[in-house]
Amino acid sequence: MRRKPVLVVGVVTATFVAGVWVGCAEWPAETPSQVRRTSEGPIELDDGRRVTVGFTEQGLVERHQSAHGGPWSKPKVLHPAPGDAECDPELATYDNTVAVMADWDRGCYGDPAEIAIAAVSDGDLHDWDTHSIENIDGWEWTRFSWSGYRVVFRKGDADGTTELSWRQSIGFTGPDIIAGPDEG
Repeated sequence: MRRKPVLVVGVVTATFVAGVWVGCAEWPAETPSQVRRTSEGPIELDDGRRVTVGFTEQGLVERHQSAHGGPWSKPKVLHPAPGDAECDPELATYDNTVAVMADWDRGCYGDPAEIAIAAVSDGDLHDWDTHSIENIDGWEWTRFSWSGYRVVFRKGDADGTTELSWRQSIGFTGPDIIAGPDEG
């Protein structure tokens, strides 16, 4: 009859370990040295592929290259509103997950942006999840979970800290205000 307590302890322990594993894999807490960011030119992934994103007459467009010197992919429109080619989006990569933050407006300078665009691709770079929000002046920074399966886009303003979350399993969720102005 000692099997039941051992079995119960085993199940509880396995559940706890699985919960900790999922929590840690999904928690967005990378160290800055592990994440590469750029707003100029292509960004290179760990496996040597390169990605570039920019505004054209077709909208916010992504292209990628499987290896240095290899052919670039055909342009893929991530957001359809044409933009100013001088308004460079910010790209960040961790492992083989790429995150894009772009602010859409009629020009790069002056009034706050009209639309904040977030995009994420993991894997082959042919599939992208995109999310756009009107009347928000862009995302300020991204954070990656150590597994790369979650990316968090954040911005702070007078209303507090706003967060948009992307998970590999479900895509984008939010945005949510996670801290009011008095909560820091």
